[in-house]
Amino acid sequence: MTHEPIFGGRRLWRKPNPIFFVIIFSIILGLLFTSLAETRPTFGMLNEKENSESQIESGAGYISYLPLIQQPRSETVAGMQMNYISYSSGLSQLADTQSYWVGGAPILWSEIESTPGNYNWSKAASSEKQWQLASSEGLWPIGNVRSTPLWAQLFSGDFCGPIKEQYFDEFAEFMRQLVSRYSVPPYNVKYWEIWNEPDVDHRIVGGNSQFGCWGNYDDSFYGGGYYAKMLKAVYPAMKSANPNVQVLVGGLLLDCDPNKAGNNCVSSKFFEGIVRNGGGSYFDGVSFHAYNYFSYTWGLPEADRYSKNLGHYKSNNLWSSAWNTTGPVFIEKAGYLNGILSKYGVTGKYLLNTEDAVNCSVCNGELVQPYNENPTPAFETTKAYYIAQAYAAAKNLGLRANLWYSLQGWEKYNTGLLNSDLSEREGFTAYRVATQKLDRADSLGLLTSADISPVNGIRGYKFSHQNQQTWVVWSLDGNDHAVTLLSGNTLTGITDAFGVAQPLSTSITITIKPLYIEWIP
Repeated sequence: MTHEPIFGGRRLWRKPNPIFFVIIFSIILGLLFTSLAETRPTFGMLNEKENSESQIESGAGYISYLPLIQQPRSETVAGMQMNYISYSSGLSQLADTQSYWVGGAPILWSEIESTPGNYNWSKAASSEKQWQLASSEGLWPIGNVRSTPLWAQLFSGDFCGPIKEQYFDEFAEFMRQLVSRYSVPPYNVKYWEIWNEPDVDHRIVGGNSQFGCWGNYDDSFYGGGYYAKMLKAVYPAMKSANPNVQVLVGGLLLDCDPNKAGNNCVSSKFFEGIVRNGGGSYFDGVSFHAYNYFSYTWGLPEADRYSKNLGHYKSNNLWSSAWNTTGPVFIEKAGYLNGILSKYGVTGKYLLNTEDAVNCSVCNGELVQPYNENPTPAFETTKAYYIAQAYAAAKNLGLRANLWYSLQGWEKYNTGLLNSDLSEREGFTAYRVATQKLDRADSLGLLTSADISPVNGIRGYKFSHQNQQTWVVWSLDGNDHAVTLLSGNTLTGITDAFGVAQPLSTSITITIKPLYIEWIP
């Protein structure tokens, strides 16, 4: 902040002297620019930022990068999960995009309140540090709370499992204090997921698992009704601490489509169990996860694998989703969740896809693929194409957020967008372009035959921003399509998924590589 001299309201001279005003003005400018130089972060100054990060960790009295220094970001769908939120893990690169959201830094209730009523907030020090750094860059953290203390466990030894009903009030009080501490500067955590993938049965995963596990195979709605009882205790307590805080159903796994014939999919009825037991009035949004899988055809000659698999991804077969039919699997999952809300007449809720990626564990021809910074080029390019498609589809659906998992990568599945030296992979370049092109844009729906001819075999979305339209378009069936753009407006730009300018023409070829086509009416 700047400090202006105060003169107590007295006139220093009976008649103003022009030289006096020049001197005072120069002093004010000097103070202003000195203050800005000291406090406003400059992207790319990695060593200076690492020093700031160390100050936060050590509790130094002066921290250069305060959250209120940053200009407010416009809320967009774009965001990223980070294994650890730090500059050495790529925070600068993320902040230098039009991203709004960042996920990471979970809170473990079992560590902070290991004894009832006694809070050891030092156990949250790592999360505090990460939230401060994210907030200092103008990003909005999404908090996640999980892990039941021994004294409150419904199933002894299951930290990931449900809370005994008699201790719901204790958990509510914990959440009230958590919101009171962390929903304000310098942390600014306004969104809270209650558990992570709670729609997993505790008997499937280990007791210390970070997944689940409130699910119950013996219940026709998989334990969702019991989770709703917990929300009824927690929601009022959190709102009492900060009415603006947002309570989220913890990121649902939604393992399979319960409406598909032949699926033994009681686990995905967990959400319906929440809503049918009156839980709809006790959450603001629904967080869910949606992974796609790189489609790799074995038996092809090595020379053919790149061309024949480029851009191909699919969901697990239990959601009947693929690159050349529905597009990203979160479209199907969001449709299912919205269907449940509609079925029970619950309105005013929003959806967040807090884990989205294309996974590949067999990219180099091995059944178990360790982390590899140089997997097959087809997979890296497929990730990039997918990201362009996903952010267009997410904005069209009206999702509140769509977060890639993760910036550093899920090592087993090679999902990273940055290398260990923080150099960008193709996917991060595509992410940067997508956030720039679609920031603040409003959806106008799918491209139709009135926009492009022929439209068969093509998928595209239309967006508007101020006096401009942006179309995101690609070949859905994988074939090349020679088309004519039918809009009568002024064509101003065509760029590919990596931001490379293409020739301006209303007669173009649409391939599997997404294009951004920009018009001015």
